[in-house]
Amino acid sequence: MGDTATMESGYVFDTSWEREHGRLLALEEIYDSQSRHRLTELGVADGWRCLEVGCGAGSIARWLAKQVGAAGRVLATDVDTSFANTHGLSNLEIRTHDLRADDLPDASFDLVHARAVIEHLPDRDEALRRLVAATRPGGWVIVEDFDIDGPTEPAAAGYYPGYTEPAERLGRALRAAFGAADVAPGTGRSLSQALTDAGLTEVGAQVHAPVRTGGDAVFLPLTLRSLRPRLLATGEVTDWDIEDVITLTKNHGTTYLPNFMVSAWGRKPV
Repeated sequence: MGDTATMESGYVFDTSWEREHGRLLALEEIYDSQSRHRLTELGVADGWRCLEVGCGAGSIARWLAKQVGAAGRVLATDVDTSFANTHGLSNLEIRTHDLRADDLPDASFDLVHARAVIEHLPDRDEALRRLVAATRPGGWVIVEDFDIDGPTEPAAAGYYPGYTEPAERLGRALRAAFGAADVAPGTGRSLSQALTDAGLTEVGAQVHAPVRTGGDAVFLPLTLRSLRPRLLATGEVTDWDIEDVITLTKNHGTTYLPNFMVSAWGRKPV
């Protein structure tokens, strides 16, 4: 999930779409640096056992495998693992797994990480409970999810004249489309409280708001094209609105903000 889906019901992206792999790679290009920074700050090191839930195209799982070395191990899971590859890393295992239904090893991991996963699950509290249960006492859980209800809209900065209203309509359509699929658009902002409620300590959170320059990334255009049928079904936008915002993201010299990504972390009590 994270990057693809750890479930079928409620996941808004079509993993069979011909450009889905490219969309996942674009997501990694924008958000991996923040994920790696936070994982490093939590102390991931040689010999650690790590679980990457919703591994998507696998970049963070491969990075973790390099950090933990030959003495460590990384288990990367997803419902659809077709985009993930070990790239020959012998300490990395990729496994098809549904977080909602399939068991995980109990109290086995020094680090459990899930990005853009929890927001797609209908029972988010139970999903967090499963992640915490898989973490050893003293280990870390880090969860990252979007805040689609946040103060930014896609293409929220650097408007050219005439783009403000289409972008605002698109923001409403995104929230409606995700809500119709039982995706919680404000999951990001609630993560720190959710981790506290799950019994973790030393809980912290940080917002990542990457400012993009027009023409330098394809994540937002590919995401909007993937979601186009769902967005149009809301009645909030027209096809022209979607294309107007995509055009804005391609204009060199303008800037735009994808939705905020919130990283939250906590430690399982010893």
